[in-house]
Amino acid sequence: MEEALVVYDSEGRLLACNQAFLDMYGYTVQEAKPGVHFRDLGEIDIRRGNVVVEDEDGEDYLERKAAYRQSLKGSFTVKLQDGRWIRTTDRPTPEGGFVSVHVDVTELKQAQEKMLEAQNVAQRHENELAELNQNLEKQVIERTRELEEAKQIAERLARTDSLTGLKNRRAFFEYAHVVHGSASRFDRQYSVIMIDIDHFKRVNDTHGHQIGDIVIKELANTIEKVIRSADVAGRIGGEEFAIVLPETTAENVTNLAERLRRSFSEINIPAIASDLNLSVSIGVAEYRSDDSSIEDVISRADAALYQAKEQGRNKVIVSRPWVENSPAP
Repeated sequence: MEEALVVYDSEGRLLACNQAFLDMYGYTVQEAKPGVHFRDLGEIDIRRGNVVVEDEDGEDYLERKAAYRQSLKGSFTVKLQDGRWIRTTDRPTPEGGFVSVHVDVTELKQAQEKMLEAQNVAQRHENELAELNQNLEKQVIERTRELEEAKQIAERLARTDSLTGLKNRRAFFEYAHVVHGSASRFDRQYSVIMIDIDHFKRVNDTHGHQIGDIVIKELANTIEKVIRSADVAGRIGGEEFAIVLPETTAENVTNLAERLRRSFSEINIPAIASDLNLSVSIGVAEYRSDDSSIEDVISRADAALYQAKEQGRNKVIVSRPWVENSPAP
């Protein structure tokens, strides 16, 4: 037989074996002679270092091997020091002993180990790929968020006056057109306030553009403090500002305009000479049903503003015929 074969009696003593058995473990004929107990052969293996017992000591290995052979179930595989793997299969005999067949399964074991290693490598690669995909997904999400934030910032900057933080001319008119469209469709009211800083050229000429910028920012701050959350203000020219006030008549908005005029005139900028008092001229107009666009309302408010300047500045003028024009107190 090509396989190693050995027959034991009911006491576990060797009855016969073939040459393949002797060659497989390197036993001499004297060592594997009839009557030798299988445990004696195991002790020879331990003493010579034929088998790899790994974490077990020799006695534990022999006890485990003996327990297996008493049960005669399944197969028992050991690794020899020279790297071979031997699978032992025991079958009972009618006389109460057992026949033990030993097969060199090194190639099969190596193939299994390679397959297991390949599976482990594949699993590692799969885990690495999953982690890479997860990281890429996070990066995509983060990059998308950054781009969206950058887009929002860019859009906001494109619609915002860089000096005052109010809406710029384009953004103001976009909003104003929406308010006008809503008013014309649903028969609603709105009003427009136009504001211009009095003698602003004198401020720039006397104190420089840096102080002029401070004055413009102070007016913007005053506007933001006075208007309601629903109102929208914009800087539509150098020192010219506009406010759209939805659901508001010119008569109702006059008090707000007066409060804005007074608040700005009370601002104190130390760099400006005391004889150069700050003030604004304000024009107010109300939407009429025959107005074809927001520009019609703004035009009337602008005309009222120039009336305020012609009447001495630092005034609020409301476009007729809704409220009788009168100088600010």
